[in-house]
Order: sequence, then structure tokens, then C-alpha cells
Amino acid sequence: MIECILCASKRDIDGFRVSFHAMMEYVGNPHNWNQINEELKGRKVVQMSFYDVVLDFMIMDSFDDLDRPPSAVTAIMQNRWLSDALKESAVSTAIWSVLKAKRSRLKDPNGFVAHLYNISEHVTPALVWGLLGPDGKLKDTCMRFKEEVIRFLTDLFSFDRVRYTSTPQMGDDILKITRERFGSLMSYLHDP
Repeated sequence: MIECILCASKRDIDGFRVSFHAMMEYVGNPHNWNQINEELKGRKVVQMSFYDVVLDFMIMDSFDDLDRPPSAVTAIMQNRWLSDALKESAVSTAIWSVLKAKRSRLKDPNGFVAHLYNISEHVTPALVWGLLGPDGKLKDTCMRFKEEVIRFLTDLFSFDRVRYTSTPQMGDDILKITRERFGSLMSYLHDP
């Protein structure tokens, strides 16, 4: 899904792929799990689960941050004298500066959060520009992504969508919802 958003923003996806695969390799190594758990606890992530780490910590926190962008980003976006191309470049630079500052404060420069920042360097500028920038296909795509994620989370906690009667039934329902939301977004992204 993220690759499709990057393509919609006409960005190169190679760097994202490298960073994503490095993250998957890092989290796939059981020797790193204690380190990951410690890093996440320091960021108030209580449980190492898909919901807590990916949906809440990574995605929903990002959406919250976009609702309150840094003042530098807001100033750039509100400057009506700058062209859209210059605004996009300035927003990307501001985001990279924020990520660089955050990276410099990491306890482990090769840990989980460092890997997350590597991915963020590729994804965040496209999402910020897509969600806060001018109207167009990219904005529509990013808004649709955000809507699908929020619908997914809403469905997860709906007694009408998920049977909380047993673990297998709950798992089946969550898988069904995941496929629906993913399919809906992918259908939208591939619709010319």
C-alpha cells in the first residue's frame, strides 16, 4: 500500500523497499526482540503486538502528528508566495531535519526506532504533502488511505463486525476485515 502511495506521489520506491526489508529482517531476528521491547516500552507501547506497534504507535500516532504539524511545516504550507513545487521541497527538507534531530537522540542508532526513521524518511514527506498539500490525485489517495485505516480500526472494535466469542472466530473476522480494507484500498489505488 505504501509503495502505491509513493508511486502516486511520483517518488522513487527503491529506498523505501531497502529500508522496509531491513526493518523486516531486524524484527524477524528473535535476538532483537528484547531490545525492541525495551525501546517500545520507553515510548509507552505496552504490548508488542501488531495493533499496538503498527496500528497505534506507527500509523495512528503519525495521523495525530499530521493533525498538529510542526510550525515550520505550517508556515511553509500557508505561504501563498511559494509555488507548490517549492513548498513540497521545503516540507520534505523540514521533515528530514526533524527526523535527523530525532535520530541524534536515539539510545540505539541501529535499533527498532532507527529502522522506523529510515522508513519514515521515504514515506513521511509523501504522506505529509499528500494530506496537507494541494488538491489532486495524491491528496485523494492519501485521504483514502487514512479513511481505510480508520475504518479498519473502527471495524476491529465493532461487535457487529467481530465475534469476540472465541479466538478462532475473532481471528477469522479480523482477517476478513483486513482483506476487505486492503482490497478496497488496492482497488482504489489501481483504478485509473
